[in-house]
Amino acid sequence: MAPTRPEDVLELYVPRGDPDWWEEIAPFVRDVVRRGFEPSPVAQVVRGRIWKVTSLVRWALEQGLPLDVEQIFHPATVNRYALTVAGLSDATRCTRRATLTGLSRRITRVAPWEPPRVVLHNPCTANPYTPAQVARLLWWAPRQTTELRRRTLAAAVALGAGCGLRGIEMMTVRASDVRVRGDHVIVTVTGPRARQVPVRPQYAAAVLAAVDRAAGGHLFRDPVPGSAQGAAQALDECEVPATLMPVTTSRLRWTWECAMIQRVPLPVFMAMSGRTDTHRLADVLAGARPRSRPWWTTAELATLAEAEPW
Repeated sequence: MAPTRPEDVLELYVPRGDPDWWEEIAPFVRDVVRRGFEPSPVAQVVRGRIWKVTSLVRWALEQGLPLDVEQIFHPATVNRYALTVAGLSDATRCTRRATLTGLSRRITRVAPWEPPRVVLHNPCTANPYTPAQVARLLWWAPRQTTELRRRTLAAAVALGAGCGLRGIEMMTVRASDVRVRGDHVIVTVTGPRARQVPVRPQYAAAVLAAVDRAAGGHLFRDPVPGSAQGAAQALDECEVPATLMPVTTSRLRWTWECAMIQRVPLPVFMAMSGRTDTHRLADVLAGARPRSRPWWTTAELATLAEAEPW
């Protein structure tokens, strides 16, 4: 019967078939596991650790290496093992190498491991606009010094804060991609993340005004900039007060996301925003306006009670 206590697993572990080579390496493997891992209360975790170490040690001996910690847990040895040992899937190779690399860093003293890399965080620097700030941007749009700048700023604000389009998506929206359906304005987004996005009601008039200025062409500007950086460069040329800067397509989209994530079910938000994963979704939630009170109003409770999946 297999041992169930973690301490017993480490002491009594024997590979399947009770091979002859185990007796030679068992003390070495147990010592590495004890020194290299924090104790675990879960027997299966301990069993997995000792099996991974056993696999590496046996493979290293087959390659002619001595039973030496510095040589077996050398960076080149661990990497070559992960790449060449037979019978592993690509995913298992990745996790096996990561586990053994962490272990090796802890138990070797002279092996040339690089110092652990400092994690480079990509903090969210986008600060969503308030409704009042968006209104000020729309006020400044017709006061730009050239028609091209007036058109660019008005379209970017309307499509960014109004329906959360990315910069590359803003540049490709044509007048024919905007249609009115009853009291609503809908923008059709083309490209790899094609979708239809209803414009937030307070910005519907701004989108329709951008359609009129486009005269059948692109809302952002014609000719369309040749790259995604073109939208950023076009907005950099616009003149607005310092309190509204920087004006970027990502900040305008962020404004829309922070508002909409509180208003529609998450799957609907994901579809409307064109997101394909949850990367940085926590940042969007951090930018959302928190509830100002801990209690629920009668109207809110009634809305929650009637809520159904879309």
